[in-house]
Amino acid sequence: MTTANVRSFGARGDGSAADDAAIQKALDSGAARVEIPAGAYRITRTLCVRSNTTIAAEPGARVFVCGETPHRRGDFLLTNAGHAEGDANITIRGGVWDGHNAGRLNVKPPDLFDPGAWSGATLNFYNIRGLALEDMILDNAVTFNARFGRIAGFLIRNIGFRSAELRPNQDGLHFAGFVRNGVVENVAALTSGQTNDDLIALNADDSVVRLENRDLDRGPIENLAIRNVRAENCYSAFRVLSVDAPIRGIRISGVTAGCRHYAINMDAARHCATPLFADAERPAGVGAVEDFAVDGMTVWHTEPSDLPLLRCETNAKTFAVRYFRRDLDKDRAPGAPTLTAHCLSNAVLRLKGGGAPAETRLKSPADTFSCSSPFTDLAIN
Repeated sequence: MTTANVRSFGARGDGSAADDAAIQKALDSGAARVEIPAGAYRITRTLCVRSNTTIAAEPGARVFVCGETPHRRGDFLLTNAGHAEGDANITIRGGVWDGHNAGRLNVKPPDLFDPGAWSGATLNFYNIRGLALEDMILDNAVTFNARFGRIAGFLIRNIGFRSAELRPNQDGLHFAGFVRNGVVENVAALTSGQTNDDLIALNADDSVVRLENRDLDRGPIENLAIRNVRAENCYSAFRVLSVDAPIRGIRISGVTAGCRHYAINMDAARHCATPLFADAERPAGVGAVEDFAVDGMTVWHTEPSDLPLLRCETNAKTFAVRYFRRDLDKDRAPGAPTLTAHCLSNAVLRLKGGGAPAETRLKSPADTFSCSSPFTDLAIN
């Protein structure tokens, strides 16, 4: 395997020199492995990694977005090179990848629909077969820490999120459409308040004209295993957003999360600033969630709230949460619902444990079910 060290191409890693040109030369050198030693690397333009490349960054390597460089659509700290033709076999291992939200110009643009606006995302991966992200810290995102679209056959593990500042739309791992056959494991929020939006977002549908989502697609999310997810005080642990595109074959296990809003949010973006439809136009409800199982989830509210920990407003088949525990010793909103279900068409809810009703049928989207009991199992069919 050929190896290139970014220092050999002129990278200084002193935190003040612009190191993007040197690192890009190393990435373009044809080396299969590009090494980033400890240091602070200021990046003024997007780094692009090609197929069949491994980036190996030492734990003390911090790669950060310059705070004095204007940003436009398509700018990221790092992305893959072949968005149109596709890439294969990219691995990024180690390092701290820093969106540097304290930088003077590293702010979310005020116009959400400016077609040239910067997304604010730190890492972007689009149209890749065979992607691995391992042993990384994602730091100080402006919006999404990492976003993904049209990826297949991926492994994401040992990822930590931290930030000195909380910012709107500060998702952790944000998956858009056409994401298939992946494993995500050992994901943790390392600082209180992270992530300040969805820790893991499965957004098969979303507003793709909005700046955070521009150049992503609406489409299926299929066959994912997500294991060992931790946060002490995140905004929401999981978002499951389907209106027309399916989300299916999902297995989630080992979740422990304190949440300011939701543990699982399946609201179909009804309560978002950019809703995707009008309920009056969809009288049978929306959503195509199926074969979705969560095994082992302990959650609690971290601040006073009237929101449910589980919000189900999306049509689903064989959606199940097993071995569910609401930690009332930590819960700051013990009177808030554990579960609210609404906008479902001919759905049967089955619950076990905690004095909850054994079975409830919601015949039309106008029906609502709310439960504050700390049940152990939920199934929606």
